[in-house]
Amino acid sequence: MKIAALADNPARVGMLKHALHRGGHAVNCFRCGKSMTDAMQGARFDILLLDRADSAASATAACDVLKWVRDTLGHGVPVMMLGRGDNEAQVAACLAAGADAYVGEPARGAELLARVEALARRAAVPGMRPGTVVPGTFGAAPEHLVCGVYRFSTAERQVWVRGEPVALAPKEYALALLLFRNLGALVMRQAMIRQVWPNAGVGERARTVDSHLSRVRTKLALWPRNGMMLRAIHRLGSRLDTVL
Repeated sequence: MKIAALADNPARVGMLKHALHRGGHAVNCFRCGKSMTDAMQGARFDILLLDRADSAASATAACDVLKWVRDTLGHGVPVMMLGRGDNEAQVAACLAAGADAYVGEPARGAELLARVEALARRAAVPGMRPGTVVPGTFGAAPEHLVCGVYRFSTAERQVWVRGEPVALAPKEYALALLLFRNLGALVMRQAMIRQVWPNAGVGERARTVDSHLSRVRTKLALWPRNGMMLRAIHRLGSRLDTVL
């Protein structure tokens, strides 16, 4: 896995790298929140570790990064918070703010590695995200993807909204499926272009992405009344979220 860690204490950085390298994982450590969020705008990480145990400043930085991640990237990236002790109110506050797991000191290497890998396994379970994925043949992509009032059939390249078929052009369908498969997570513009328009020119790509996103939003009625909202994240990409 590719892991990003926020930690400004050299001893903690050493412990994190030693523990996670033993599991064969790549670890990028950042000493400040801005350098970490800047890196996440150009690279994808499988798990984020935020160390708030060293000082009040590190706690503030960890909370700021967590807020940025949830506001910008959504809930597609699992986040583990490392804290000082296991005070119930502190743990509850971190989880309520959007952390997926909390590990208090002392964070022993073997235990930390096991917890990180357990969090990764939970995040990889299809049923953890809203909707239901019905597998197709072994080793193939899911044949049907269902989320609320939306249903996709990859075999037929068809989508239904509240049981009614919606006609999408091939590129519109590919873009919509990409968004639904990454529900709750930021889909970078580069990823859309790479997967949907691999052969388009630079200027054509920028105009095409925006126009197709607009048509997909309108044709599929991605509005709160249908439990969905398509959000544009400035200069980065788009995120499809469920709305309760």
